[in-house]
Amino acid sequence: MMNDIFEWFMVMGNNKSVTLVIFVVTFLAIIIYVYGSKKRSARFEEYRNIPFLDDDNFGNDDQQGKATGSTKSTGEK
Repeated sequence: MMNDIFEWFMVMGNNKSVTLVIFVVTFLAIIIYVYGSKKRSARFEEYRNIPFLDDDNFGNDDQQGKATGSTKSTGEK
C-alpha cells in the first residue's frame, strides 16, 4: 500500500496538484496569521510606515551621544 502511494507521488501530474495545494494552504495560513488578530494587525499597520519615518524619530541614541559629548572626541572646542 505504501508503495502505491509513493508511485502516485512520482507521477508529475499528481505531484503538481499536491504542491499547489500545499502552497495555497501555506498562503492562507499566512494571511490568517497576519489579519486574524486585531492587535497583531494594528502592529503590522504601524510597522509598514517605518521606512517613511525620519532618522530623528528612532530613539534617543543620537540625542544622548550629543548631550554627553561622547560622539566628538577630536579635541574641538
